[in-house]
Amino acid sequence: MDALIDQNGKFVASPHAMGTVWRPPSGSPKSGPRVLITQAGHAIFYGTHGHRILCVDPGGTPLHECAWADTGPDPKLVYARLYLDWGQWVGLKPEGLVNIGTLDLSRKPGWQRLTTKDLQMMAAQALQVTPEEIAFFYGDQSMTTAAQGRVTIRHRKDALYILDDGGSAKPRFMACMGAMHWGHIDFLPVVELFQSLLPGTGSATFELIRGLYDDQTVGGPPRPLRYRGIPTYPSPQAFQLFSTYFVPEAPGGADPFPLFMEPRRSGEVIWKPRPDLPRRYLDFAQGVCVTVMGGAVQKVTKLNDSVPIPYTRPRKGGWAPGGRMLGTTPTALQLQDGERLEEIPLRPQWGVTRTDPLPARPPASVPTWRALFPEGIPALDTKCAYGAVPLYPDDETMVDEVATLPLVVEQTLEYLDRVAATTKGPAAFKTALLHGWDAVLAECLDLAQDRNYTVLYTRPEFAQRQAQRVWDQAAAAGTLANLRRIVFLDAARHHEAAYGKSYGLIYGWIPFEQYRRRTDCERQLGAVSKALAPEGAVIMVGPAWLSEACRRVSLRVRVADPVAQTPGVRMHQAILPKARVNPDATLFLLEKI
Repeated sequence: MDALIDQNGKFVASPHAMGTVWRPPSGSPKSGPRVLITQAGHAIFYGTHGHRILCVDPGGTPLHECAWADTGPDPKLVYARLYLDWGQWVGLKPEGLVNIGTLDLSRKPGWQRLTTKDLQMMAAQALQVTPEEIAFFYGDQSMTTAAQGRVTIRHRKDALYILDDGGSAKPRFMACMGAMHWGHIDFLPVVELFQSLLPGTGSATFELIRGLYDDQTVGGPPRPLRYRGIPTYPSPQAFQLFSTYFVPEAPGGADPFPLFMEPRRSGEVIWKPRPDLPRRYLDFAQGVCVTVMGGAVQKVTKLNDSVPIPYTRPRKGGWAPGGRMLGTTPTALQLQDGERLEEIPLRPQWGVTRTDPLPARPPASVPTWRALFPEGIPALDTKCAYGAVPLYPDDETMVDEVATLPLVVEQTLEYLDRVAATTKGPAAFKTALLHGWDAVLAECLDLAQDRNYTVLYTRPEFAQRQAQRVWDQAAAAGTLANLRRIVFLDAARHHEAAYGKSYGLIYGWIPFEQYRRRTDCERQLGAVSKALAPEGAVIMVGPAWLSEACRRVSLRVRVADPVAQTPGVRMHQAILPKARVNPDATLFLLEKI
């Protein structure tokens, strides 16, 4: 950037609301090619079409890149790349996902006279939303009628991809969200399939949204925004993310959070731009990404870290996610992880003006999530640890095992409620074994119960991430002492010993690859039966034919639901209609005979 400024008159400076604009002498400070150096030291580059094409931090590290189709006065965003705190690139493709459905209206009298507005009215009645909301997402090109009375409906969504090589050669679909009007930001979206997001994706996406919003509103009044979607998916996480970049306002000065959490009313909350934006700084020499807002350090992510959790400021209860707490002294960052404390010198360019030192170290008796692994935490590299998220195909490719787990967990917990409702169930649940449920352990481990859990994991990266989530839940509830009841063990080393004990509740999972090997499946089912205490229960996913073998090992089938028919799969198919799960996979509730 210094070299850019020293171009001997090739660029001239102009004042800007966010800093200083450098442009060719004949250019405009508000359009055409130019560079904005913000007050925080970041540089934003604009192309000949006037839209931003690159944003870099003061050290020159790119934070996001944009490619536009220069097709006239209103260029369209073609693609964007987002750089995450920990070094991974993510791609964003506008309208990268198009779900196509059809509707036969040939038997409806007068269908030939139906206009797009008529179709939008019909859709509004079916989805119980306003016609204006339908028209916002379904324009003339989204609903077309053929000569035979067949209506084709195209639901366009922006798609997010993992770019393993940093480029777009082999993108992997990750998630989607409502199709944005990137040339004119006029609403806020919620990412669907949020469980699939790599850590930091949401913040990086909103960093881009807010950046483009500022480009489009500079020098004018702020443009109020609302959350919009069909359907809407309000959540506390979405509210927190929105609030990081925008200020919520509810009608009459009411508390905006309860209103936002009502799906039918979440759009009533108005969002206006925050004056104090979070700013990211990559420091490769010290191995950190530092996020600063309003002069205060909000978050620090260590590069090349096998623990995919940033250091954040302690919450009201005195804890931070993963036990990784952040403090700031006049000269250094304080990074505390359990008993380990590290200090990193502050850089002047970060603009840190507020200090918030950490309190005294917690007593040694407070367990960390590492205590769940008595033999030590898994050895993982950075990308493996951060990549422990379930990913779903955006085509007809069958969903893999680890991604199937989140789709069945809701039905699994409903099974558990059925058993617990019986008089004998709770008494038999003093001990539980979970084998192969690595991606949903935090949902299955109930710390409020007087129960000892043994976890046999086969995917260490997911087991570690779930252990951290379990710790977070316990810290928030003030039940960290209950972590002593949970042990995570490598299934390859502890399978025989674990199944040599007795349990009142067993979660079992037969790998898809074994479905055709009946001997292996029955051997696993027999081991489960032998380890199950009298009056105990088993929740298992396996091939449909497994019900035939249950009686041979003294088990009774209480419920058997095809995984493809569970509520989680149906909800998933509402987002990705082409989604296909293993047709033979069945969710069983079994009990001892």
